[in-house]
Amino acid sequence: MGAGKTTAIRAISDVEPVSTEMPISHALMGEKTHTTVALDYSTIELDGGELLHVYGVPGQRYLNFMWPLVCDGAVGIIVLVAADSGDMVAQTDMLLVEFAKIAPQASFAVGVTHTDVSNDFGLLHFRDALTQLGHKLPVVRLDARDGSQVEALIRILLSYRYAESVVNQRASTSA
Repeated sequence: MGAGKTTAIRAISDVEPVSTEMPISHALMGEKTHTTVALDYSTIELDGGELLHVYGVPGQRYLNFMWPLVCDGAVGIIVLVAADSGDMVAQTDMLLVEFAKIAPQASFAVGVTHTDVSNDFGLLHFRDALTQLGHKLPVVRLDARDGSQVEALIRILLSYRYAESVVNQRASTSA
């Protein structure tokens, strides 16, 4: 919660996104006042004119009923995590494991937001911790408000997917 999924989708959308943000009744002054209760959805037109459908779903377990509806059959999944959140390694690991069960064919990437407000965040340490847990995937810093950074992360994910398929194809032809 609060990693910037809605903000990221708004930053790259070609049309006004569908959003299910609702006010948080217990929000304190200066803290997050809204949260996504089901999903965000929009499209972006890729260079070749093909539409990329982009969804944002809440990461809280009590809202996990949305995950299969959106992730089943996904080409790629980006997990956004806030550097100033609690145990971000455990949170990210849980989401990667759960989403991999739902969409085993998908490629994954992680975007870390709020690194500007977290003094003790280390990208390499975080990436290495995920690698130790068995996750070999791109991990990048991300300002979810910056459409060019969000677009770059999508391109990284798609490039990683392409690279994985080339490596798998070469491995199967040489076997």
